[in-house]
Amino acid sequence: MLRKLPTKTLSVDPQLAAVRAHFDKHGSALCNAAGLIDGESGIARVLRLMSGLREASRLDRATRRRLVDLHRLLSLDPVVDAFEPDLSSWVLLDPASPEVEELCLLTDRLYDLLVEIGERDDERDALALALQAQDAA
Repeated sequence: MLRKLPTKTLSVDPQLAAVRAHFDKHGSALCNAAGLIDGESGIARVLRLMSGLREASRLDRATRRRLVDLHRLLSLDPVVDAFEPDLSSWVLLDPASPEVEELCLLTDRLYDLLVEIGERDDERDALALALQAQDAA
């Protein structure tokens, strides 16, 4: 059984808080979905991500990259590198199965989380620019 992620922490990073809340709610389902697509490797990927979230004090670039990589896996985007996709370990899924419907919902929720993180970046950048302009005046 997965341990719950801390959602009430001293971190002031709202992005980290949003990601932790998302994985607190959907972490087990994300593990199952990644396992359905990529077997033990997919499960390990999500567990490493969740472990990193437990220890993090802010949402760093590497964690953001892992979130995007997880979204690509769930989206069935097979690009491993720019030259040669590796689909050898992926299972074939029946598009009409309930698992695929759940996979699509999880993928959409993860995409929404990535958009939310990006919007918070934009808000922070806009605030920083406004403060710079105010200081210059």
